[in-house]
Amino acid sequence: MKKVIKYNLDTEIRLDKYLKEEIPDLSRTKIKKFIQEGIIKVDEYIVKPSYKLKINQIVSIDNDNIKTEKESLVPQKIKLNIIYEDSDIIVINKQSGLVVHPGVGNRDNTLLNGVLYHCSSLSNINKRPGVIHRLDKGTSGVIVFAKTDKAHYLIGEQFASRIVQKQYKAIVWGNFNKSGKLNGYLKRDPRNRLRFKFSKSKGRFSSSNFKLVANYKIPISLVDIFPKTGRTHQIRVHLSSLGNPILKDELYDGGEKIIESFHQKHRIYLKKVLKSIKRVALHAYRIEFLHPTLNKKMSFEAPIPDDFKKILEILNEYQ
Repeated sequence: MKKVIKYNLDTEIRLDKYLKEEIPDLSRTKIKKFIQEGIIKVDEYIVKPSYKLKINQIVSIDNDNIKTEKESLVPQKIKLNIIYEDSDIIVINKQSGLVVHPGVGNRDNTLLNGVLYHCSSLSNINKRPGVIHRLDKGTSGVIVFAKTDKAHYLIGEQFASRIVQKQYKAIVWGNFNKSGKLNGYLKRDPRNRLRFKFSKSKGRFSSSNFKLVANYKIPISLVDIFPKTGRTHQIRVHLSSLGNPILKDELYDGGEKIIESFHQKHRIYLKKVLKSIKRVALHAYRIEFLHPTLNKKMSFEAPIPDDFKKILEILNEYQ
């Protein structure tokens, strides 16, 4: 079970110092150890004990893992689409349908199992070696793994400080005309624990920028999303809350049933588009961050996948 603390002070303070005041029962040594092992995270990212907290950031403490051993991970030969690799990081274009790391119901055959097989070593500061950030199972695109502890800390802190630049592409229902920014809070839906709900005041703070790429004569749009935070299902919840859920996203009202809400003249074409993709139409297109040892900004892109291209070819008939 996780304990969650929201940092509400305007002044920045070291994470370990803040937690010593918030949790006096834990020694400074144990707090430092738990931070280094990823049991204590900031905005779901691993940072150093010296990381300075900023207002509205969320500190999470995974109480279950304080007493448990690291899960055993088995290297497995899995085909990897490698975008870039050096002695510090490996950047991969993840295929849709592949889980990033083992968990309940997915003990093996994950992307991490494949990366462990490919790499002689990965960062070893938590129970998921090398894993800095995640993508949903159905989401394709660019993802970064750390090979060293130094790389893990430095990139993780960039994520936590919201200076990593991320760009996603989504095909959504409706004619999108809401380019701009959406800020709000995400919390579990009490009616469905698999879902998250958008709220103006309660939950974990989230922020995304949106840019319209193309509208079509039928009510479907191509949108670029630039998430500033990295909450679970953030982009999917944000787009659904705007009234433009992602194609094939059954969990957030983007399944076939939505077709009935559009004019009858469009329905035959909408069904044709929907049949051309078998997963949530979300792709992590680009990521940019400061390389941990080269000390320069590097940008990596995952090309538009074939199922996206197929949809866009169909939609181009209706521009």
